[in-house]
Order: sequence, then structure tokens, then C-alpha cells
Amino acid sequence: MPSHHEPSAASLDPERINELSRSFWNSAILRAGIKLGVFALLDKGGLTAEQVAGKVKASPRYVQAFLDSCGVLGLLDKQGDRYVNSPVASQSLVPGKDKYVGDLVLHITNHWETWGRLDKLIQDGKTVRPFETGYVDAATYWRDYMWGQHNRALAGQAEQLVKTVDLGNRNRMMDMGGGAASYSIALCQANPQLKSVVIDQREPLAIARQLAGLQKRIRLVEGDFFTVDLGRGNDVALISGVTMIKS
Repeated sequence: MPSHHEPSAASLDPERINELSRSFWNSAILRAGIKLGVFALLDKGGLTAEQVAGKVKASPRYVQAFLDSCGVLGLLDKQGDRYVNSPVASQSLVPGKDKYVGDLVLHITNHWETWGRLDKLIQDGKTVRPFETGYVDAATYWRDYMWGQHNRALAGQAEQLVKTVDLGNRNRMMDMGGGAASYSIALCQANPQLKSVVIDQREPLAIARQLAGLQKRIRLVEGDFFTVDLGRGNDVALISGVTMIKS
């Protein structure tokens, strides 16, 4: 009987290393589908590879190989010579739907070149954002980042926050690093007496201005919450997805 120190057959499987090395292939397929608008196209009904190629202005041969790859990943279903979205793609990869997370996928995959430099970054002891490598520009980085976080909120996190946090007796909230104001919006909608001040950098607040329809109850303040004047009379603080490091 093998001892508990002896490696299992699964842990010695060399194919596991191959799988790890190829993982980026899958995310590349996912990213390309979003960037090309394939999932939005196929949610309106089945299309052939040639029809998709015509709409995205691409090579039919390459499009067919790409669509077949999406099928292997469970993103598309094939019905005869036509392709349609799988249920998960229809739910999560079609813009405008409540559980859409395509912006979040773009944000995550915007970091490819940064991850490709991981060995160097470890040695240098620093972080590098995608627009600092030139992979995307700063505006694209911030847009995908903030809309991606908003995707997460709309896909269920904001609803769970509202259900689990009782703010019925609170009136003034400070949303520290509030980004696109997604959670302030949800909490203010659920608590009519609540007002919120969202503090963040200029770029996230540019997205928040497009979303924060409750202007009389949500105020956006540009600044660093280590130094900004928080005022008085606040009775609740929201810190979501923020790591605070101050040397």
C-alpha cells in the first residue's frame, strides 16, 4: 500500500504540464469571439461559417476552424452546417444581457503581455499595467476594467450585497475606491434614505458618471482616500475589491 508521501499517478501525469502550457489558447479563443462580436451575431439565430465570415469580414476557412474551436470549448453548438450559441455563451457573452461578463473577460485578457513578463516582474519586484506594456492604450484599459467590474456587479454580486447587508438605518455611506459606483447604485436603489459619496481616481469615475443615475443621492469625488477629506456624519463605509498599501 503506498504511503501518503508517495505521489499519485495523477500527479505524475506529464499531460498535466501540457494542459497548463496551453491554457492561454482557450482564453485567446474566448477573447477573439468577444472582440469579433461572434456571440452577439449567433444569439439571433444559427449561421454558417461563411455567413459569419461575411459579417466579421474574415476568411471563411479560418472562421470555420475558429467556430469549431468554440464548439470544443462548449461556447457554441453546431446544428447541421450552422452554429448557435450554447446556453452559457448566450447567458454570459451577449452584450446587453444581465449576466454579460464580456468586458470582464477583455479586462483579464488585456494582461496577457504583463503575465508573459512575469519572471522579469518577479525579479524587479514591481507591477506593470497593460497600457505600460503597450498591449492596450490607457483608455481601453480603464474602460474594460471598470465595465468588467460592473459586469460582475450586475451578474449577481450587487444583488447578493443588497440581500446580505442591511442598511435600513444608515443614511450616509462612503464608498472607498468605488469604481463605477455599481454597488452604491444598487444599495441606494434598495435603501431610499441612503446617500453615497464615491471616492476614486479620475478614470473610474468617468465610467461612473455614465451609470450613476441617482445624481441627487450619489456624489462622485476624485481623489486618494488616504488624503481626501471624508467630512463628518458618515455612518457606513463600503470598501470593495480594494487592497490598501501605504508605505
